[in-house]
Amino acid sequence: MEYREARSKKLSFKGEAKCTKRDASSSDNSAPAKRKSKKRHREPKDEVPHGAVGWVPIESLDDLEGPIALYHRDEQLYILATPPKDETRAQVDMDEQAPALHALGNTSLMESEPQSAEQVFAARRSVPMAGSSDAEAAMFSLKSLVGTYLSADRHGRVSCASAAIGALEMWTPVLLPDRGDGAVAFTIHPPGLSEDRFLSADTSNTATGSSHVALAKSAQPARLHASGTSIGYSQVFFAKCQAAIKQKRKQATAETAADRDLGAVLLSGNLTADEAIQAKRFQSFQGGRPRPAVGHSMSGLSSAKQAGKYSEGLLDRREKTKSDRYCK
Repeated sequence: MEYREARSKKLSFKGEAKCTKRDASSSDNSAPAKRKSKKRHREPKDEVPHGAVGWVPIESLDDLEGPIALYHRDEQLYILATPPKDETRAQVDMDEQAPALHALGNTSLMESEPQSAEQVFAARRSVPMAGSSDAEAAMFSLKSLVGTYLSADRHGRVSCASAAIGALEMWTPVLLPDRGDGAVAFTIHPPGLSEDRFLSADTSNTATGSSHVALAKSAQPARLHASGTSIGYSQVFFAKCQAAIKQKRKQATAETAADRDLGAVLLSGNLTADEAIQAKRFQSFQGGRPRPAVGHSMSGLSSAKQAGKYSEGLLDRREKTKSDRYCK
């Protein structure tokens, strides 16, 4: 086709709104009206709760699940941290790879927050599905930035070089509310020992000395060991978690408890009222109105109530309506 035979059209650009006849019939001076967007503004799902900002002390073992920061308070404040990622790979000596307590000076514990990823550990239960009566349910593992876990051997040496979770990486936290907000001690039971050992901080300048003033001047990191057999001043740490995660966990726990209480209150004993309330709660009804099992005799429900199977009887009647998502 030659260019002279081609139909001339108005130059258009990608993304430009098309002009309709109604817009063309408007005045020449007026710009074409923009179409209103029909999309609704939706709030982001992961919205941070109001006031939940920063890091706060833990209050329960559930607060330990997730990112945490561990502090130790002596004449000054220390924070537990691992060596930088590039330094960890370059070092050969295992003593240099061990986590240490770095001094923060005269910073307040309540105002202090981790400033780098090396100062944050990801804590999780070693057996998430274990029951509350099992000993493993209270054990936690502490994962560092590089994917290794905090561990201690039978000789009391603390390191962070293990890439898997075993008996040497399972710590049992002990909450100490009388020692302050977020106070906690960590115990471990290495194989071959008859009793537990406590994670301890050595804030002395040397292994045998106790010169805290010399440590403050040298600004050398304090070492960790797991040789303590009882809880003393050196075995007390302070754990802080993210306020947003703690607030969301509290809200989820409150909603679960409310649903549990609601289910216990709904069964009042009145067959007609209980069936209507259960239909509103569980049915995925259409048209805005629930559909109880109308037309079916309640003799079976009465017999189920006398036999102690009241909830099962209500479930069977909801199944007859074919609109319950949990019964199909």
